[in-house]
Amino acid sequence: MQFERPKYLQKLVSSIGNGMIKVITGPRRSGKSYLLNPIFTEYLLAHGIPKDRIFMLDLSDDRNEELHNPISLGKKVRSILPREGQAFLFIDEIQLCESIESPYFEGVQTVSGKKPTITFYSVLNGLLSSYRNVDVYVTGSNSHMLSSDIATEFRGRGWQIHMHPLSFGELREATPTSVNDFNLWNSFYRWGGLPGCALLATEKEKRAYLKDVFLTTYIRDVADRHALRNEHSLEEVTSFLSTSVGSLISANKLANTFRSKENSHISPDTVRKYFDYLEDAFLVSKAQRYDLKGKETIGGTAKYYFQDLGLRSAAAGFKGMDQEPHFMENAIYNELQARGYQVNVGVISTNEMVNGRQTRVNREVDFVVETHGRRFYIQSAYWIPDAAKLSQEKAAFRRIGDGFTKIIVSKFTDGISSDEDGVVRIGLFDFLKNETLLDAPLF
Repeated sequence: MQFERPKYLQKLVSSIGNGMIKVITGPRRSGKSYLLNPIFTEYLLAHGIPKDRIFMLDLSDDRNEELHNPISLGKKVRSILPREGQAFLFIDEIQLCESIESPYFEGVQTVSGKKPTITFYSVLNGLLSSYRNVDVYVTGSNSHMLSSDIATEFRGRGWQIHMHPLSFGELREATPTSVNDFNLWNSFYRWGGLPGCALLATEKEKRAYLKDVFLTTYIRDVADRHALRNEHSLEEVTSFLSTSVGSLISANKLANTFRSKENSHISPDTVRKYFDYLEDAFLVSKAQRYDLKGKETIGGTAKYYFQDLGLRSAAAGFKGMDQEPHFMENAIYNELQARGYQVNVGVISTNEMVNGRQTRVNREVDFVVETHGRRFYIQSAYWIPDAAKLSQEKAAFRRIGDGFTKIIVSKFTDGISSDEDGVVRIGLFDFLKNETLLDAPLF
């Protein structure tokens, strides 16, 4: 089984010659290195780029340990790159290049009192200025290659390509048709889309792989990056998030929960920091609440979704695997994110008569989706067995009061249809397999 990742290859192809540093970010083990080599490399070779014009440096190779020093890295790339003619430079695991104090300022007192540092950003910015004939592509450990770092350090000259784990649609294309959508979905929401996991044959192998990646590649990496003294607390917070997919969460409530049930004294500020670290590591994504009446985001609580459902399973210790409706909601959110949409959780408050009394009622729209001036409202509904359940799913839609498209995605719906209320019904598999579904009017 091979995963060609055509969407990401096309992004690389379209970035050729744009004069920027191409930075491939995304969850660990999602296939960033494989995208550069062999996928992109084979494309370049097939389109006339000679092999000797493609230069590759893998900083995770122990033979390249000297290149973890940015000065050595800069000297190395300048010694191999041509001054003329189109060339391509790939640097894998760029985060292994450490920041150092500049030796040129040794013994020099600066106005700020701080010694200047040299980083891999310094090297890459220098290449961008000196070698206009070279296209530079780098990958890095997600917790070191943050979007904020790219925007700041490259001064607007960094081109980010965010890579996600394999989607359901990508797995569908690579899986024999003898495996139907339902069986493939049962595997997907349990084991996710990390390519290394997808290639394993047995449940035992998948569990072992995901557990190792979660603990050693994510938890330990985040703890090391932020010099955390209590790695166990970070793991506990992550575990809580993994069993709370689809629920509104606040740092204050979580800290209180740990205090009362776990006899832990993690402060709300520490919990917030952990949330930020996990989000920066691309392990989870934060969906903010959006007031559909006030037209503004609401702070305090948010939903957290795992960028890979297999890592969610590992974070939960492979327990609670029966919460399929929540995992379906997570999968829909991930798909919307991968398609480049802005996604929030919608909240609408109205005054209604409840048991004969005027009552303030808060209703939720799972996803408020924005793209190029268009908006969609989406509800994730695992099963709609009768009219009462359908009416319940539409309740928030009826109170929004605008003409934007309203959609219900459900597992046991076939195809795409529109009902008498103008609500579009879409089957889960139709939604997950059709990446351009929302790009054109549905009806």
